[in-house]
Amino acid sequence: MQKRQLINKKPAYYRGQLLLEDDFIAEQRYHANARYRHSLNLHGWGIVRGLEVRHAGANEVVVSPGFAIDGRGHEIDLQREEKLDLSSNAANAVLVVSLVYDEEDTPAGGDDERRTRKCYAVLSAAVGAAEAAVILATVELDDKSQVTPERITTANRRYLKTLLTPGCVSAKALDDHLRTGWLRMPFRPTPIPADKEEAPPAFRVGPTEARSHREIDRQPNTKGAAGTMAISLAPSVTRVLRLRVAGEQNEAQMTVELFIGGWDAQKSKHIARSVLKEEVKGGPYDRTWDIAGGDIHLETSTLSIEIRCSGYTRVSLVAVEVSCDPALLQVASVIG
Repeated sequence: MQKRQLINKKPAYYRGQLLLEDDFIAEQRYHANARYRHSLNLHGWGIVRGLEVRHAGANEVVVSPGFAIDGRGHEIDLQREEKLDLSSNAANAVLVVSLVYDEEDTPAGGDDERRTRKCYAVLSAAVGAAEAAVILATVELDDKSQVTPERITTANRRYLKTLLTPGCVSAKALDDHLRTGWLRMPFRPTPIPADKEEAPPAFRVGPTEARSHREIDRQPNTKGAAGTMAISLAPSVTRVLRLRVAGEQNEAQMTVELFIGGWDAQKSKHIARSVLKEEVKGGPYDRTWDIAGGDIHLETSTLSIEIRCSGYTRVSLVAVEVSCDPALLQVASVIG
C-alpha cells in the first residue's frame, strides 16, 4: 500500500512557454522558502555570532555587527555597528532590543531600482518584540529614562543551537579532550574478607586518602593492609587506557591489581579478568601504567582495583584514563 501526500509545488517549464514576472517571482519564492525550511529544521533560529548590546551613553545602546536567523528562517547579516536612541521612552520602561528581517513589498523608482528588492536588518528597542524577532537584550530605564551598563541584561538572548538527531554525532567527531579523560577518586576500599587464609588488615579510610594502620590493638602492625574498590564508569566508556596510583608514603612494598569484571550474557557466566598487576617499591610514589586489553562492554562490564601493602602505606589518588570512542571497542561482547 502507498499513500501520497502533497507537500509542495515547484515551478515547471515547457518549450515555447511565455514567461511573465509572476513565473520568475514563483521561482524565487520556491527556492527562498526551501532555504527557510532548511534553516529552521536543520539549524534552528537565533544568534549565530556577534550582535552584542553595549552601553553607549545615558540614552543610547550600541549593537555590534553579527549574524542571526529569525523565527521564520530569514538570514540577517548586520554588517555595521548601529546605535539605538532610547530617549523617547518613558521612565522605568523595560525595553526589548531585537532584530528582525524585512524587505520592500513593491520595488519603486527607475528601471535599475525595479530590478531589485531591498532587504533590511531592522533593529528596535521597544516594549515587546515583533513576532519571530531575535531577542538580543533587555534594557531597563531608570526614573530619568536613562540607562546604565548594569541595567542591560542578556539572560533572554536567543542563540542558535544546531538541531541534532540522536546518534548523528559519533565520538570521532568530538574533540580529543572529549573522547578521552581521567576518572579521579580517593581510594575508599572495602576490606578483603577472610577465605582460606587470614585476611590482611583493612585500610584506615579518611575523606581524602586511605592509610594502613601503624598499630593494631596497641601492637605494631606487621601485616600491612589490603582492600578492593569498585570504579564507577560513565555510560559511554568503551575502553580503559591507563591507571594511575599516587601517595606520600610506602614503607615496604605495595601490589596494585586492576580487574575488568561483570557478566557474560551469552554464556551466563561471571567475568573476572586481571588486566594489570604491578609492584610498587618503597618511598613516595606516583605511578602510571598502560592497560593492555582494556575493552569495556557498554552494558555488562565493571571495573575494580585491589591494593595490598606489606607496611605502612598512604594512598591519595586512584585515577583511570578512559575513552568513549566506539572505534576502540574491538569486540561486541565481553571477553572472558
